[in-house]
Amino acid sequence: MRLPGTELYWDDSLTKPERLYCRIFGAPIIGLRIRIRTLNRHLPPVATCILDAGCGRGVISRVLAKRYPHAKVDAIDQDADQQAQNIKITESMGIQNCRFLVKDLAALDSQNAYDLIVSIDNLEHIENDRSVLRRYWSALRANGLLYVHVPHYYRRWPILKWTTNFDVPGHVRPGYHLPELVERLRSSGFNVVHVGFSYGFLENLANNISYCISSAQQESKLVYAAAFPFLNCLAWFGRWTSPKMGAGVWALATKEKLDSRKSMQSFQDELV
Repeated sequence: MRLPGTELYWDDSLTKPERLYCRIFGAPIIGLRIRIRTLNRHLPPVATCILDAGCGRGVISRVLAKRYPHAKVDAIDQDADQQAQNIKITESMGIQNCRFLVKDLAALDSQNAYDLIVSIDNLEHIENDRSVLRRYWSALRANGLLYVHVPHYYRRWPILKWTTNFDVPGHVRPGYHLPELVERLRSSGFNVVHVGFSYGFLENLANNISYCISSAQQESKLVYAAAFPFLNCLAWFGRWTSPKMGAGVWALATKEKLDSRKSMQSFQDELV
């Protein structure tokens, strides 16, 4: 099985050494690899029409397209240049069930179109996140599933102390408290059925070191390239943990109207 992001070898916006590096190690982004592993644990066995909301470089879109080869995957992002690259990469891979569309999530107007929506680390970039969540609700089919992942408001830094999460360029808020995310989903009409944290101790430690090197802005590329295989290995060994507190927050929600007491009990159980 290929590592996530090895297909970035076909991204001609990268230098040839960067493309070769991706070919060997996959996408060299610690946080992305952690988020993909977390997502894979919570995907449903079957999906027919999928939305990757805010797809960026399209790595997750292509993971979804390969996992569900008979499904249609719509991957939307407002960066037209990046979407053009995503189309070239996907064509080079021979993937035919994934299309990349240029659209702002704030203008998403689909109605009852998807049975799975994946929204990973994009709500923190959006000022009116409640409006986008309501658009997700409208775009989801009855009994469809929404998977949301966002940064937690807190991060363990440097080792044991919890502080406000990183100040990342483009974020309009540091992250979300778990009850805050749940409230936003419920007020948008969703039934929240499962919640949790991502980035356990080893994953968080690896990502913190990564941030110290690159500052989330691709700084010190040579140092980061040398460190990435070791940091990714460190994070990989932390993949089995189910942290009670972590630097990421995720939620599974449906459009199905379930018993609100059952939903609340599920949420409270996750917080124990």
